[in-house]
Amino acid sequence: MKNKKFLSYEAKIILGVIILITIILLPFSISDYFFSVENSLKNFYTKYLEKYPLWIDILVLVSPVLIYTLIVEIRKNRSDYKEDIIYNVKWKWEWSRDKIVNLQCFCPICDEELYYDNLYNENNLKLQKLDFICDKCNKVVTSIPYSNNVSRSSLNIKKEIERVIRKKMMKI
Repeated sequence: MKNKKFLSYEAKIILGVIILITIILLPFSISDYFFSVENSLKNFYTKYLEKYPLWIDILVLVSPVLIYTLIVEIRKNRSDYKEDIIYNVKWKWEWSRDKIVNLQCFCPICDEELYYDNLYNENNLKLQKLDFICDKCNKVVTSIPYSNNVSRSSLNIKKEIERVIRKKMMKI
C-alpha cells in the first residue's frame, strides 16, 4: 500500500510562494520581531535561570535528547528480535510498529516451513491438539495440546514472544 503524502509538490510550491509574498508584504519588519524575541529570551534567562548553575541548565537541555535516544535504542533492539525457538519450533516474524506480523514456523533441524494438522476428538469434535509437521523430515516436530484453533495458537506464540521481550527488558 502506497503511503499518501500530505501535499503534492505543486501544492507545496504554491504554499511556499504564498508564504513568501505574505512575509514580504507584512506591515512590520521581521528583523524587529526577531530582535524583540531575542530580548525577551535574555530577560527571561536573567530573571529566572541565571540563579542556577550552568551545568543544570545544560542538563535540562540535554536530557530530552538522551531520553529520546534511549527510547529509539529500545525500539531498535525490539525490532532486531525476529526469530526464536518456542515449543521446539523455530518461529520467524516481522514487526509492524509494535505488532508482530507474518508469523511463520520452521523446522529447527532442516529449516523447512511447517504445516499444521488438527487432531479432533471424535466424540465431541473438540480440538485435542495441533501438530506441526515437517515435509522434509517426515515427522511431527511438535504438538500444542488443547489449542482451540490455529489463530489461538498464533496468539499464544505472540504472547510468548512478548513475554520474552519483557523479560529481556527487565534485565536491561
